[in-house]
Amino acid sequence: MRIAKWMGLPALVSFGLVSVALGPVAMADDECAFRADRNAGVDTGGVTKVVIRAGAGDLEVIGRADTARIDASGQACATKQAQLDEARIEVRREGNVVYVETRLPQDEDGGSWGRNGHAHIDLKVALPTLIAVDAVDSSGDASFADLKSLAVQDSSGDLEVARIAGGVDVGDSSGDVEIRGAGSVRVRDSSGDLDIDEVHGDVAVEVDSSGDIEIAKVDGNVRIGQDSSGGIRIEDVRGGVIVDSDSSGDIFAGRVRDDFTVRSDSSGSIRHESVGGNVSVPRERADE
Repeated sequence: MRIAKWMGLPALVSFGLVSVALGPVAMADDECAFRADRNAGVDTGGVTKVVIRAGAGDLEVIGRADTARIDASGQACATKQAQLDEARIEVRREGNVVYVETRLPQDEDGGSWGRNGHAHIDLKVALPTLIAVDAVDSSGDASFADLKSLAVQDSSGDLEVARIAGGVDVGDSSGDVEIRGAGSVRVRDSSGDLDIDEVHGDVAVEVDSSGDIEIAKVDGNVRIGQDSSGGIRIEDVRGGVIVDSDSSGDIFAGRVRDDFTVRSDSSGSIRHESVGGNVSVPRERADE
């Protein structure tokens, strides 16, 4: 996955909480002919949650133990100068919640800009590790790391999540999802592979339409609600494993301390090894 990186910042003119860079640079690439850095931030005293609304472009959110600010930065890119002028980052505070949003011309006018060009911002947000994050990402790859908790709705692009102390709640429309380290995990996934590893509590995959599922190193229980297609591989679970409904693809469960149950499976093999509790699978699908 390509991760947005910190950009070198030129001289800035600041208006309230939003800072706009001077001197956009014209480029030969027609799809990104005009570029300029964008920057905004606010102190975090008393803040309990950050809400991020990111439009087109990559998104990176990082928690840091050594900061008392929420800083958002990134490079705006547009086909035309007028579109670049409309592309900005806004940060505002309402009570104990801080909102970080990208503003793009195609978002403001229902997408009519897209017929003659486009604009996007690769956004990076840094914030204290003890603040919860609620994010909506429209398009582009996204990554989140070292946060108190995370709820994210991702429309397209790959998603990476790492080292979340509390719960992770993911709704993903397309693209691969990788979660490495969380207090608990709940996922609703339409397409793309799903890889979950090192979870201290329970894992619940409520719906997965397509793509493989791999889950490993879970201290709690694992439950797959509905899986339409793709293989399922679950290993090293201290609790039990339940697959409610699987339409197609092989299922494997290994090194499960408690029960392993498959309630409904239309096609594909079901295999297991080193299950400490009871095993219950549809007889016609079982492959011992």
